[in-house]
Amino acid sequence: MNLLDYQQQAIRTLNPDLTTEQRLANAALGIASEGGEVVNLLKQYLFQGHTLDLAQLNLEIGDVLWYLALLCDTLHLDLEDAAQQNLAKLRHRYPDRFTAERSIHREPTLG
Repeated sequence: MNLLDYQQQAIRTLNPDLTTEQRLANAALGIASEGGEVVNLLKQYLFQGHTLDLAQLNLEIGDVLWYLALLCDTLHLDLEDAAQQNLAKLRHRYPDRFTAERSIHREPTLG
């Protein structure tokens, strides 16, 4: 499955009665809250002695992806295009691989 297919299939589960503003708010709040759940699982693992539950972490990552798909769909953006643009930016920033030197002295780019 590619990201565009995912975006289209994920949006089928959205409440169709939401306004554009409600969809944007739902997406933003969902990204923040589901991202917080990812962070909480990692915090519990790193600092509180919990076992890292990879299955639960994977579910939470999927929830973040759903809200990103909602944001893209609402703004008529393509999640796959966003991913490709991000990779192009990273290739420009770190043509071979990450280095601290290139990170410190990188050229400003959008995003």
